[in-house]
Amino acid sequence: MAATTHRGITYTGTGTYTTSVNIDLPLWAGVDQDETGWLDGQSTDGYPGNLSGFQATNTQVAARHSIRLVALTLSSALTEANTMTLTGECSKILSCVATGADATANVRVVKTSDLVLTFDVELSSDGTTDDTSGAELWLLIA
Repeated sequence: MAATTHRGITYTGTGTYTTSVNIDLPLWAGVDQDETGWLDGQSTDGYPGNLSGFQATNTQVAARHSIRLVALTLSSALTEANTMTLTGECSKILSCVATGADATANVRVVKTSDLVLTFDVELSSDGTTDDTSGAELWLLIA
């Protein structure tokens, strides 16, 4: 699958399914927590008496990402054990909800690490035979 990048997040999957981003909503609470270095340690202004300028930095601040609600469509080529890995402006998948687009298949998603999902697609008639199906996926991402 070719990677899909939307608003700073890249969605890369295994297999041949494709990904379409339908919704990408930032869920802001309070102020925008951007990553601007508000203290950059670049002051060269001296003080009377030849004292050094104030050169504090905020380099100890960890990267923060606003929580986002993302809705994705995965094509009907999604199959057993395919994965999706998120990279870029994200640090963790907080929650995932999926529904299969094909009435003959059961789609299950397992979060196998902070930014990786693994899909389990089974034939609904017996629940064990591997199948293919499209899926609608809702992710809460930090």
